[in-house]
Amino acid sequence: MAITSNDWNETKEKNIMVHKQDKRLFKFDFRINHKRYRKQYYIKATNHTPSQMLKTARTQLDIMKDDILNGTYGNDLIKLDNLFIEYMKTQPLTAWTHKKKHIYDLYIGNSDLSNITKEPTATIIKKRESFNKSKIGHKPVGEIMERDILFIISKMEKEHNLKARTQKLILEVLNPVFDYAIRNRYLTQSPTTHITIKIPSQKKIVTDATELFKRVYIGIIEYYHDEPFYKALFLFAFTGRRKSEILNLKWENIDFNNGYYWIEDTKNGDKQRYKLSPMLKVVLLELLDERIGLVFKSPATGKKIVNLDRQIKQLRKHTKIDNLTLHYMRNILVSALAEQGTEAITLSGILGHKDINTINKYLSNSTMKSSIKGLETIDKILEAEIIE
Repeated sequence: MAITSNDWNETKEKNIMVHKQDKRLFKFDFRINHKRYRKQYYIKATNHTPSQMLKTARTQLDIMKDDILNGTYGNDLIKLDNLFIEYMKTQPLTAWTHKKKHIYDLYIGNSDLSNITKEPTATIIKKRESFNKSKIGHKPVGEIMERDILFIISKMEKEHNLKARTQKLILEVLNPVFDYAIRNRYLTQSPTTHITIKIPSQKKIVTDATELFKRVYIGIIEYYHDEPFYKALFLFAFTGRRKSEILNLKWENIDFNNGYYWIEDTKNGDKQRYKLSPMLKVVLLELLDERIGLVFKSPATGKKIVNLDRQIKQLRKHTKIDNLTLHYMRNILVSALAEQGTEAITLSGILGHKDINTINKYLSNSTMKSSIKGLETIDKILEAEIIE
């Protein structure tokens, strides 16, 4: 039933009326810049005196007026799904953009961004549905609380047995979205501010790293002596590149004349430039390729390589290093360089980290300078004669 004007009594506060039957229900009725605004406001507390409730209503009315004058009134009513779509349209199309969309639709909400990702498989759809009850994309951003996000994280851990690193992806997706909301006056503070997820250390301890480093290098050169394609691929990992960086590398991103290459598709969206080592340059020039698009296309399909497990297994067997992986090569590289006295800022630059370790977090980081220093040390370790 509609509430009529007869249902309300005037109060001593201008523009505020109180309901005749429910003394915790107030109505605001006022004008700003010749526009009329009306809104009901309900006080949940049951132990307040009429005077205290009226004071609370006055405060709320003042907040509402300030929001109107600042142009933020009603902004917090935008739903998270719509906010996410708006935010994503401001972002470059990278592999990380694709992954953020995937994570969001899997655990958080449902966005309509078909231009970013391909159609989900039946398995992905089933996984999305398992999180439907905890998803918050349908909620206005102003109503999303810390507990809503913690509920998703708890479900990931307790019902799906997902590790802390996967749980933390929720924050990596939502933090920039809520920051965008604050900058554009949809919110005044982020509900993720006080949420932290501690990831257990997964660092593999590398002992006798310098000798192990030599074994990996010799293993790659020996096993792929007549296969420059895989020799080059694994030498990129050997010098610090991630799997995704290697498999997304394009010929257009390699400058043979000036001796460097750059990674476009990094998580933070930056272009990172690295020195092209002479040993890599020689092997890359051996590849019989039209040198357009991906450097490491699948020999079978001509498309992006999806799985390297078989090649890793063969290299592991040849080197007799049972835990050898592309990522472990990064660990070996850093450990070997550290044994040679390479400073932390250089090590961080070689690996392509946006920030170096906590102690040096205020120092600037250059991947190009770091890669040059690192390659000089690599040459010393290997004591190899490199063809310029």
